[in-house]
Amino acid sequence: MSYALIFDFDGTILDTETPAWASMVEVWKSFGLELPLDWWLKGMGTNRRDSWIDELERILAKPLNRHELMNKRQQTKDTLTDSKKPLPGVTDLIDAAESKGIQLAVASSSAHEWVDRHLKRLNLYERFEYVVCRDDVHGVSKPAPDVFLKALELLGSNCTSAVAIEDSPNGVQAATDAGLEVVAVPNPLVKKLDFSLATLRLEHLNDLNPNELLESLFEFPCTNDP
Repeated sequence: MSYALIFDFDGTILDTETPAWASMVEVWKSFGLELPLDWWLKGMGTNRRDSWIDELERILAKPLNRHELMNKRQQTKDTLTDSKKPLPGVTDLIDAAESKGIQLAVASSSAHEWVDRHLKRLNLYERFEYVVCRDDVHGVSKPAPDVFLKALELLGSNCTSAVAIEDSPNGVQAATDAGLEVVAVPNPLVKKLDFSLATLRLEHLNDLNPNELLESLFEFPCTNDP
């Protein structure tokens, strides 16, 4: 039997959601506007591309310099993100999974350019057998299950049980539709949203001892003492 743990990236391995929110708030403020929280939360865990500029243009009823806005926002987001370390419990869970022979993968709605850069910065890239991003599934993002289905395809038919770690309802939906059980660890912005599809909900990934968490998720074969 072979087991796999599939991590979301943004908000699950690294807190990129707080910088994403803060950088967007800054853009909205530059136009004298308040970023609508409800609109933002609906897109959490998806690939927003430049849909936020579409929303700004709709509100302002005029075209904007999209290239300039995207660059300005990205610079702020990068500055805020580059100093961040893995979220609590992430590396401990990776260590525990490796010690039990559990395969590791990432399934993200972000692009490889973003995900790979930060995984390498955190010295985590080589610890995952597969890193699947929207680039690998023709740009399709969560809540569609495509990135999870691609990860499962790469993990192979020998993978008899897989669990996803997610931080957003859109991510939980995607993983569930791919046939996975899901551990939800909501980021602070979405704690009040519906995570009822998740198999297990934790406030923080380190709420449980990593070995206990894995043993609760996977049915490891019993070994008898001689």
